[in-house]
Amino acid sequence: MYRYRKLMVCLNLDEHDRYLVKYAGLISRMTTSEEVLFVYVYDSFDIPEEIRKIYPQLDAPPEAMVEKKMQKIVDAHFNGYKDTAVTFKIMEGPRLGMLISCTKKYDIDLLVVGHHPNDSATADWLPEKLARKAFCSVLVIPSNTTAYFDEILVAVDFSDHSLNALDVGSAFAKAAGIDHLYILNTYQVPIGHQKTGKTYEEFADIMLENAKSKLRLALSKVDLKSVRIKPVFKKDKNIVGSIRKFSESLGEALIVVGARGRSGNIAAILLGSITEGLIRTTHNPVLAVKEKGQGLNILDAFTSQ
Repeated sequence: MYRYRKLMVCLNLDEHDRYLVKYAGLISRMTTSEEVLFVYVYDSFDIPEEIRKIYPQLDAPPEAMVEKKMQKIVDAHFNGYKDTAVTFKIMEGPRLGMLISCTKKYDIDLLVVGHHPNDSATADWLPEKLARKAFCSVLVIPSNTTAYFDEILVAVDFSDHSLNALDVGSAFAKAAGIDHLYILNTYQVPIGHQKTGKTYEEFADIMLENAKSKLRLALSKVDLKSVRIKPVFKKDKNIVGSIRKFSESLGEALIVVGARGRSGNIAAILLGSITEGLIRTTHNPVLAVKEKGQGLNILDAFTSQ
């Protein structure tokens, strides 16, 4: 669990914070983290000076008052690893850019952020944007989530990103004392299958056998840490819906997926629509696993909204 020595938790100073703080404590114990950084970002840059004078209450609250609120929430709900250092950071500026830059500046391994699941056009896209652009893995905690899981589901497409997800998923299972791991692959029958002379059912069998073969190859490249696997294959065009339904059937489950990206000087590729759809709609926690350092160029982080 070396990946998650330094955690960062994004607080909102609202009723949902207690769930984030409790879950951060769970992860801290599992990973024996060295530090958990609790951050709060306020944005008052877009308030015109003339409006500030008329409505001074719109201005940012005093930092001492904010830190006192943060400390109160953490003292009441954080139960982390005994040697974990707890620190606080209050910042002013564009929330997305500030949080992304902090993941690099403070060498963060895992960013924990809250979310209210909603697939409407008015949804808050911050968790998705952070998962796409942060320089580390991102754990998205839906509203009212209990700091507990007894099942772990790793959704795979057999890419290198999936191997990273399997690595982390098995490490989480080992740390949580769970002796098994669900691995889910959702496959589809190609639209042009009839051109091969095969029936739909025949080609579905071909796709299933292909998926099983790819899984065997993927497993040969990953250290599962003696955790047993329970492979599941679903034929479904709606991949997001398939993963969401299966995770919900497991009850208190953590969903682990591989984040798409590339390192180097070029901006990171955004997460695929499947991961975004899960973050947006599922009521289970979603861990988007990245190789550390993958994310936007630091200048892009401030300008990308």
